[in-house]
Amino acid sequence: MKSLSVVTVSVWTVVSGVLGFAYSSWAVANGYHVPVSGVSLSISIFLATLILVFLASPIYRYKRQLKKVMEAKDGQAVQKPLPVDPFYAVKVLLLAKAAGITAALFAGWHIGVIIKQLNTTVVVGENVAPNIVAGIASLALLAAAFIVVEICKLPNDGNKDEAVPA
Repeated sequence: MKSLSVVTVSVWTVVSGVLGFAYSSWAVANGYHVPVSGVSLSISIFLATLILVFLASPIYRYKRQLKKVMEAKDGQAVQKPLPVDPFYAVKVLLLAKAAGITAALFAGWHIGVIIKQLNTTVVVGENVAPNIVAGIASLALLAAAFIVVEICKLPNDGNKDEAVPA
């Protein structure tokens, strides 16, 4: 399975940013308000970030304990950890990839809307702040997705130069 690609995420971010800017420009030109994200969206994205990190924690603990076993010297007695269910690891990996693409879409949208808001003649600070918070939450989810994808990678088996994604 392919890892989460920076190029793919960048393309989705740029596309959604252009669409966010275009929709905001259309809305202002037709007498509508610039879209403003609600507080509930920022909270939901932040909670999704926490859930994703929480779901990846057993895999991280297992890999950390396995690394300790591999680094243990001959005289040390280190108990081998119980393995993580591989189906669980794949599900977390797929969730992380989906969350990464979704976060890229949200981040791009908010960046496009923020650019439009800052380019208008009258900037209303109370309308820009919720979009900035939602954009930051989206970037946090994107960072968490990349970290979780790296956590779910299998270690190098010696045949290839890179680690193989789970």
